[in-house]
Amino acid sequence: MAVMNGAENWDKAILERFPMSEDDAVANMNTFFQHGFAKYERDRSRADIDWSTSKLSAHLRIGSLSPNELYYKIENSNLDYNERKTFSRRLIWRDLAYFHLHSFPNMRHTSIRLRYEQTEWLSGDEEDARFNAWKTGNTGYPLVDSGMRELWQTGWMTQSVRMVVASFLVEYLRVNWVRGAKWFHYTLVDADSAINSMMWQNAGRSGINER
Repeated sequence: MAVMNGAENWDKAILERFPMSEDDAVANMNTFFQHGFAKYERDRSRADIDWSTSKLSAHLRIGSLSPNELYYKIENSNLDYNERKTFSRRLIWRDLAYFHLHSFPNMRHTSIRLRYEQTEWLSGDEEDARFNAWKTGNTGYPLVDSGMRELWQTGWMTQSVRMVVASFLVEYLRVNWVRGAKWFHYTLVDADSAINSMMWQNAGRSGINER
């Protein structure tokens, strides 16, 4: 097992927010189903509401929670289909991401829709300056900056904020989505080559969801 040495215990905040064990995963799941699941369809994009999302992605990533267990927890709930459909779909999207990576093994760094490889991105010192402002949360846009600072401090942010900051990097700052994908993979506690790449492909307008 690797041992991380350094003056700063950078992992402390991450481990405090995401203690990793099966017991912690089950407790997290049960808390979400008690406080957030019934309101997920309405509140899932609200970054200011605790338990608006499940925070289970890290447990699913490392295997302390089985997708199968979560699936049946959803199915055995008392909610109608329309009240749980989006949460169910996002669990299933995990398998879609793995199918993506199987079908497009270069998707971590190459556009699925190859014509988007011709996109003219910013380059040079200006690109580096914009990217560094983005990754450190110093763009001057409060939602973007708070999301990026949360990512660095805790290794996580909600899905909706991930799409906000990704779209900001690509569409406003004009920085290649590949750089953003690499930074996310480096900093996310739930970093997953398939899921992360699928999200960034869509942010870069080169994924299969785009026209």
